[in-house]
Order: sequence, then structure tokens, then C-alpha cells
Amino acid sequence: KKYPSSNTFKHKQACTCNRYSHNPRNYTSPTMMRKRKSSDSSNSDEESVQAAEPPEGRDDDDVKCMRTLFLDQLGQGKARWVQCITIFVAAFLSYSYNNVGSKVNVQVSIMTVIVIVGASPYCKSHLVPAAIGALVGGQNVIAATTDNENTVYATNYLWLLLLSVVVSLVWCFVITPFKVLDGSAGRLGTTTFIGMNITMLLFFGPLGVVQWERYILGVYQVIFIAEEDTTLDITNVWKWTDEAELAIGYCISVVWLGVAGGAIRIAHNSTHPPEALNNVLVPSLIALTSMLLINSTGYKHAFGLYNGFAVGAYVAMASLQKIPTVKKFILVSCTAAIWGLALTPFFVGFAGKSGFTAMLGHTTFESIERLIKKCMQQRLSRRRQEENQMRLANDTQQQQHQEQQSLQPVAPTSQDEAPSLMIHHPHSHKPQRENSVLLKHQRRQQSRLRHYQDQKLGDGPSLDSNSKLQHRGWSVTQADSADGWHHTLESHQDNSNNVV
Repeated sequence: KKYPSSNTFKHKQACTCNRYSHNPRNYTSPTMMRKRKSSDSSNSDEESVQAAEPPEGRDDDDVKCMRTLFLDQLGQGKARWVQCITIFVAAFLSYSYNNVGSKVNVQVSIMTVIVIVGASPYCKSHLVPAAIGALVGGQNVIAATTDNENTVYATNYLWLLLLSVVVSLVWCFVITPFKVLDGSAGRLGTTTFIGMNITMLLFFGPLGVVQWERYILGVYQVIFIAEEDTTLDITNVWKWTDEAELAIGYCISVVWLGVAGGAIRIAHNSTHPPEALNNVLVPSLIALTSMLLINSTGYKHAFGLYNGFAVGAYVAMASLQKIPTVKKFILVSCTAAIWGLALTPFFVGFAGKSGFTAMLGHTTFESIERLIKKCMQQRLSRRRQEENQMRLANDTQQQQHQEQQSLQPVAPTSQDEAPSLMIHHPHSHKPQRENSVLLKHQRRQQSRLRHYQDQKLGDGPSLDSNSKLQHRGWSVTQADSADGWHHTLESHQDNSNNVV
């Protein structure tokens, strides 16, 4: 028998590993394949034993193949188990950075972890699950009910692990497969917020890990506007001027981050279309830089501005297909800022609240824009219907006018010709005259012509000044024609006198 060389065998092993690298469930090791072939073969027992016991080098090749498959999936970061591990590791880093030792602001810890992971050349493929994990660790509800909040216990990390598992399941089995909120602002924060509420309702609330009052903590306790992680007694209430100052600063910070991040991405895509900037890393880097600059000034309302920077960064992470212009980034940021001020007393300290606020701003703007477009379309359709109706009315009037003109006779061109037809309006009750169709100067010419003909022939009465008018109550005979006109009653009176 001719056995294949070692190079040929290694080539087949590599092909087998590549074939089953995408789906490890369908992978069957070469050892198992050889065992199946040996059981089905009709060789002797000695040959089957030799086939079932391959050389020791074959097992090492199987181990190397599985190791290569593990490293490939770990490097790509697309496998679900890799994403779950990445979420927990990022949550562990952000939670520890926020609580261990000197406390750091939640938003600063979140943006720091995202920037570190995104800047690493070996972790760029894990940036999205790492951002979700940073949001999971960036919360102030775990161990918030203990006597000493500065002490970090081991049980806190167990609760953090539980929260990470729930958020990972929501991301891997709900958000990613069904493409929920694909391309919308605050998608990662909304995923964390949904997992936080599920964990709160099933575990944290019933077990007493987190107070139920966290949902409406700002209703009965004083909370700074736009500062969701700090509380005060009723005796330390700020003045309304401080509240107004922080509210204005919060809105400006949201608009600044949303517009700056979106404008930089749009400008880069217009100049370098093939190479798009990372939509998660760039806004996070701008937000972290802005936070450090505000922190260096020692501004007393810096924490409120940090929350504004976070909301604006999540707005700037939206897809450019959903928000393609700077004008829309401004409008979405303004809407998100209004939502952020409105949600200050609710969901205090919840993980992913800033991303959820950005998502509400984006969806609200899209709904308003869609409603405006629908109203404009209805208005245009109504205008078109009115124009069509007016056009039809004008057409009908023109047709009726043309029909009436076709029924009317044409005026005679010569003076001797008289109108042959008399048109009577159906609604008029007065009889029309013969010359009603003729014009005024035509009637004058016709009357003069008739008068001239009568004078020439001598048939009609003359126009002398001595001629007397004949009234219908007067009568004349041939005998009395020499004496003039006499009334008929005068003849009757004369006859009566003669009789007497």
C-alpha cells in the first residue's frame, strides 16, 4: 500500500478545519471518521485494530485544529459565546472603574472603556458588545441600598454577572436576529435598558437588591435636573436659577455632541467614501474629551453636562442612512434633550438610560417628520382635487356658453336684410320686438330708410308740421275730410239734436 505523504495529510486536515470553522456543531474529528470507516470495513481484526489506533501525531493535529477554530471565533467576535464574554468583561471594567477606590462619574467610566477597547488593534471587532458591557457596568443601582455604598462586595459582581447574562441574551437572541432598531440612535443603550428592566422585575426587585422606588425616585425626593445619579434633602434645594442654568447647559451639551459627532462622520464619508469612520468610537472619543475639558474647569454642574454629552454621543452613533444631514442631527439632538429633561425623575440610576433617551429622541423626530409629510401630502391632494373641480366647472361653463352661442342667429351683414329668426329666452315673460336683435344705429338707419321710401311713394303720412296726429278715438270719413278730423261722439250728439 502507498500511504500519502505528510504534506498531503496536513493539507487535508487544514481543509477539514476550514470547512467546519463556521459551524462547530457539524465538525467531526478525523479520529471519529477513521473509527466509522474501520467499523464498516470488511478487513481482518488486526487491520481494524490498527486503524482504530492511529499514530499519536493525529490527535495533536485535532487539538491544533480545534485551537485554531477557537482562536478564529475569538478574534472575529461574531460568535454568541464570544459576545457574552465580551459584555461581562467590559461590564466588570466599567463597574470597577466607577466604584473601586475613588469614585468616578458613571459616564466618564463608560466612555473610557469604550475608547480603550476601540483603540486596541486586537479588540476592534469586539467594540459593539464591549460598548454594551460598558453600559451594563455604568449604573448606580447595584448595592445602592447597603449601609456603606463605598464598600464593594463580591456579591455585587455576582449581580453584575446576572445582569450581563440577561442583557447578552436580549442582544444575541432578540435585537440582533430581528434587527430591532437597526441604525437608530441609542440602539446599544436601549438593549441595556431593556435587559436592566427585565432583571429588575425578575430578580433585583423581588430579592431586594434594588429598591422599587428607583422607578419614580425623583417624584418624592429632590434630584438635580439632568443629574440622574445624585439626590439631595429637601432642605438643600437649589434655586430656580441654578436649575435653569443646568437645564440650558444640558441641552447645549446634547446638541454639541450630537452635531459634532454627526458632522465629522458626514464630512469624512464625503471625502473618503470607501473608508467610513467607526460610528461608536468617534462619538465616544469626542464625549470623553469634552468631559475631561469640563472636569478641568471645576464647574459645579459638571455631572449634568456629562449626562448631556453621553446622550449626544448616542445620537451621533446613528446610521447616516437614518440621519443623513447635519440639520437632522440638530433636530434629533434637541428632541433627545427634551426627553432627557423629562425623564430626570424616573428610572434613576438605571443602566442604559442615556441611550434609551437618545432612542426616544430619534423615534419621536421620525414620527413627527412622518406626520408632517402625511399632512402635506393630504393638503396637496386636496389642492389637486379642488383644482380639478374648478377646471371641470370651467369646462362645463364654457361648453354651455358655446352651445348657447351656436343656437343664437348670426347678425345680418347688409342693411336691407332683416333678421329671419326671433330668439326668445325661455325665462323671459315679455315679448321681444322685431328689431331687438339689431343694433341701435342699424335700427335708426332702417327707420330712416322706411320713412324715405314712404315719402317717395306717398303712401304714408308726411312729416310736415301742419299735419295732425290721428288718435284711435277719432275717425274720419270722405265727407268730412275737408273739414278735418272729428270725434265719433260729436256725430252722435248732432244726430240727437236733430231728432229733438
